Amino acid sequence: MANDSLIRRVFSISPHMEMFLRRIYWKNVKWLSKKAKSKKSMEVNSTPINFNKIEDFLSSNGVREGALIVVHSAYGPFKGRGKTPSQIIEALLELIGDTGTLAMPAMAAFKNAVKAEDYLNEASPDAVYEYNVIKSPIKTGVLPLILHKCARSIRSRHPINSMVAMGPLAEAIMRDNLKGASPLACGKNSSWKHCVDNGAVIVGLGTDLTHSLTMIHVAEDVLDERWPVDDWYANKTFIIKDGDYEEKRTLRERSPHWGALHYGERTLCKDLINAGILKTTTINGITVEVLNSKDLIEFLMQKNSSGYPYFWLKK
Repeated sequence: MANDSLIRRVFSISPHMEMFLRRIYWKNVKWLSKKAKSKKSMEVNSTPINFNKIEDFLSSNGVREGALIVVHSAYGPFKGRGKTPSQIIEALLELIGDTGTLAMPAMAAFKNAVKAEDYLNEASPDAVYEYNVIKSPIKTGVLPLILHKCARSIRSRHPINSMVAMGPLAEAIMRDNLKGASPLACGKNSSWKHCVDNGAVIVGLGTDLTHSLTMIHVAEDVLDERWPVDDWYANKTFIIKDGDYEEKRTLRERSPHWGALHYGERTLCKDLINAGILKTTTINGITVEVLNSKDLIEFLMQKNSSGYPYFWLKK
């Protein structure tokens, strides 16, 4: 944790520092990934968490009855500290009540996904990825997995940046996410854009929210061909299954090198905090963060004429 904090501080010195270090990382990603796994701490924090304090922080920052919340989470920091994944889901649902909607990223783990060291390589044009709305494993954590198992939850059919939600708005925000000839994962008909339109509050529990902030892609994808960076998207082919429904679609996805080599993550985090948009705290060693989706997209739209929050872009 201390090393992670130090890395974030170094990256936040300037976007140029982050771009430079990102290139070093990806040139050595195979070795660094192995080193990180070998040094992974087995220490477990068993100190009970005062979840009431977490709830108070969320409540004071927009998570209240009737709210639509998009929760990014990591259960590891919570494990063995007083609440099971199901109990955390129940606590969040209690906060927003019967009129509120809980959504979470539910990205699929594809069987033929590339290894970390091959992430930046050109994908094979013949590759086909199977996405089963009901059965495809969720790689974004145990909490969305538990939510997906709830009988009243709905998972989006879009295979890129998939979402799962439960509540009065769940069906509406998922309904049109495959509408159009080449719908983008966070484009005008996406579940993510519908969340913005409905004033979603974005929550981070036990994770660095800026690192996993899928919602930033709404600012890119709604512009589509008007996004100021050329060759932003690459085609990817999927077979999408959902019960009796099956369809083969070729969709556009942001090319991986933009996020890996050009995303000014720590600069964005610093800028969002300085603008008063990102609220962050630590409770019993757990990082808890909140921001309003409309404020986020408005902020990005004011700055993205040059491609912000991406840097070292060719003009």
